[in-house]
Amino acid sequence: MADAKELEKIEQAEEYFRRYFEMENAVTVNEENMEYLKTYIHDDQYVTKNFNMMDQTQRGAIITSIITVVMLLVMGVAANWLIAGALAVATIVVGVIVVLRLNKYRLDVAKKEQREVNEGIREQIVLLEDRKLQLERQKDDYYKALGKRVDVPLDYMSNVGQIKKFMTDGEADTVEEAIEMFEQSLLMQQMTDIMKASEKKEEEPKQSDRERFGDPLKIIKENKRKKRREKKEKKAKK
Repeated sequence: MADAKELEKIEQAEEYFRRYFEMENAVTVNEENMEYLKTYIHDDQYVTKNFNMMDQTQRGAIITSIITVVMLLVMGVAANWLIAGALAVATIVVGVIVVLRLNKYRLDVAKKEQREVNEGIREQIVLLEDRKLQLERQKDDYYKALGKRVDVPLDYMSNVGQIKKFMTDGEADTVEEAIEMFEQSLLMQQMTDIMKASEKKEEEPKQSDRERFGDPLKIIKENKRKKRREKKEKKAKK
């Protein structure tokens, strides 16, 4: 079993690395928040498209037409159909105009509200950008100081748990020995990967010489035919 002081060193390094990863994660989350907020920024064209003026107007026109038909029936029964028809047409025209103006007003309000939302989001993004610079600076400063605080190479931050295991399992007495054992395991893994890749390459079917260079007999025959054609062409020219 490793010495208590050596275990304390590796546990301290593990804690320092954990704090660094927390800082790194904070930078990532901050970046994700910025990207997420950007999805809520929309221009006037987007608002107009989603407002769907045509559908809104059609709905208003249908409602107006229904009201007009009811009025037409009531007035036609109570008075004159000709007068009722004229009033119905006038009502429809006025109704459509009112609907168009109302929808135009509602669209302008929606655009104004979206612009206010955009402005608020951009302010939040500016704050997050400042926060990002602060977090990155804090993370970089902490990383620079880590080398003086721990005995584990910073390249092995993600592997500190594996290094610690060599000590807790009794295979290494010191942090230095545990690091050496970890590096040996890395080397062995690399050699194993190379051997597997080499074996796989050897198992792949090799291309035959005939496939690579072609059938020599076939090539000779083709060359003979080519020479005969050339001789015939020369005789024909003479």
